[in-house]
Amino acid sequence: MEIIAELKKPCTDKERADFIVEYNHQKGYEIQETDEVLLAIQPDPYVPTDEEQRQKRANAYAVEVDPITAHIQRLRDENPAPEGEIAELIAEREAKVEEIKERYPYLEK
Repeated sequence: MEIIAELKKPCTDKERADFIVEYNHQKGYEIQETDEVLLAIQPDPYVPTDEEQRQKRANAYAVEVDPITAHIQRLRDENPAPEGEIAELIAEREAKVEEIKERYPYLEK
């Protein structure tokens, strides 16, 4: 949590309303209020769970990797199989898998 701005009390109703409009409505910060101060805060970013990351990875593999795998299999069914093209697709698939792992990392334990 990071404090972006604060408005010390006592303050007028207009100052309070202007603070909330500027920092919450216009800039999207969370507003917290205590007896002494009104705070605009940037909450900590959401960290997805490993299960959420597993689901995102599975979806990405289905959309991005499986079509490459299917293409490789179709080429292997040809007689003769175009080995050079297959090798290029295998390298592309491996790079895509690594990119997905970086995009959806699991939590460090």
